[in-house]
Amino acid sequence: MDFLNTPALRFLLALILAFTLWVFVSYTQNPDRSIAYDNVPVDIEGLAPGLVVIDKEGLPRIQRPEVDITVLADDETVRNVRVSDLRPFVDLTGRGPGEHNVPVNVVTTRSLRLRASAEPEYLLIRLDQEITRTVALTVETTGIVPFGFEARTPQVTSRGQPVTSVTVRGPQGRVERVAMVRARVDIDRLTANYNSPRTLEPVDANGQPIAGVTVDPATVDVLVPIISSVGLKRVPVVPSVTGVPASGSIVAGVSVSPLLVTLTGSSGPLDDAENVVTADVDITGASQTLTRTVGLILPRGTQLRFGEPTEVVVTVTIVPINRPFQVTVPASVQVIGISDGLLASLSPGIVSVTVAGSSPQLEALSSAQLLGVINVRGLGPGTYELEPTFSLPEGVTLVPPAPRVFVTLRLPPTSTPEPLATPDIDTQPTATPGTAEPAPTPTMTPTSTTP
Repeated sequence: MDFLNTPALRFLLALILAFTLWVFVSYTQNPDRSIAYDNVPVDIEGLAPGLVVIDKEGLPRIQRPEVDITVLADDETVRNVRVSDLRPFVDLTGRGPGEHNVPVNVVTTRSLRLRASAEPEYLLIRLDQEITRTVALTVETTGIVPFGFEARTPQVTSRGQPVTSVTVRGPQGRVERVAMVRARVDIDRLTANYNSPRTLEPVDANGQPIAGVTVDPATVDVLVPIISSVGLKRVPVVPSVTGVPASGSIVAGVSVSPLLVTLTGSSGPLDDAENVVTADVDITGASQTLTRTVGLILPRGTQLRFGEPTEVVVTVTIVPINRPFQVTVPASVQVIGISDGLLASLSPGIVSVTVAGSSPQLEALSSAQLLGVINVRGLGPGTYELEPTFSLPEGVTLVPPAPRVFVTLRLPPTSTPEPLATPDIDTQPTATPGTAEPAPTPTMTPTSTTP
C-alpha cells in the first residue's frame, strides 16, 4: 500500500487522467470533419529534358491536369485550411515517351495536422519526345494581276536576310507530319509590288494545317514584284495541216492545245508577231481523227517566255464527207471607224474561229470571207477588249464563243522638225544649163506600233 502513496505513481495517474480529459474535450468540443476542393491543378515533377506532356490528340498539353482533394482534420484545422495550402503533384522521374498511370501525391505547404486524398488517385500521363526539324518554306499566291502586268517570283526575308527554310519544334508525332511551311499572299488586281509581313503556317502533304508545333521564325516579310509586261506578247497558236485525207473523208475540225503562248523580245519583232505556227501535220490518206505533238516555229527575233511549252498537241478531226461538221480556221481582223487623229493597233491580228456548215459551203469559203471587223467609231484613246464581227456566206455560221482581241487607240507621236543647214556659198556647185528634176517631197505615213 505504500507504493500507491509514492510521488511517481501519483504523477503517472495524473498524466493519464490529463490525456484522457484532453481526448474527451478534443472530440467533444473540436471534432474531426472533412472538406472537399474541386479542380485543383496538379504539378508535374521529374519530367526528363526533351520530353513534353501531350493530350490524346498528340498536342502539347497547355493546362495542367486537375483532381478533387478531400481534407480530413479537426474542426479548427479545417477552418484554417486554404486551397493554396494543398499541393497535389505527380512524379515522372524515370518515365519515357508513352502512356503512364502515375499516382497523385498531396502535400501541405504549411505545418498542419490533416489527412488529404486525391480523386482520382492515379492520372494517365502521355509523354512524347520534343524534336526540331528544318522544312522548306513556300509562298502561295492567290488572285490575278490586271492585263499588262506580271507577278514575278516571291522574295522572302526575315530581319533583312533571305529565308528558304524554317525550323519547326514540337512533339515528335506532330513535327513528323509537317511537309512544309507556307505563307499566303493575295495579289488580286495589284499593279504595284506586294510587300507585307506574313504569318507562317505548317501544313501536311495534303495542305492541311498542323497544330501543336511552333515555327521559327513565326513571321516573314514577303515581296512579290509586280511589273509592267513590256517585252511580252501573248499570241495564238495556228496549226499547220498538210496533205489530203482519204477519199470520202474531210477535215471537220482542227484544234490545238494550248491555244496561246507568250513570246518575249524587243518591241519591233513583237509588233510584227501575230501568231505562232506549228510544224506541219501531214494527214495524207487519213480516214480518222489524228493527234500529233509537234514543235513551234517562232517568229524571227522572238523566243518563248520561260516556262512556256515548246511543243503543242494538234488534233485534226476527220469525218466522212456526208456528215455535218465544224472547222476551226485562222481569220484576219481589221479595225474600221477610227477617229481622225488617232492610230490603231490590235493584238492579235489573226484569230482562230470555228465555223459550221455543209461540205460544199465550207469548201467554197475563201479567206476574204473570213475577215473579222471591229468598229471603233466614237471610241477615244485607250485599250479595249472587243469582239470582231464576221459576214459569213449563207449557210455558214460562227460557232461560239467568238474570239476577242485587244484594240489600242492612241494619238500619233509629235515630231520635232530639225533645223535646216545653212548652205556654204563657196562650195556651192555651179548649175549647168538644162532643166533640173524636181526634188522628191517626203511623205510622212503614220505607222502603228503595239504598245
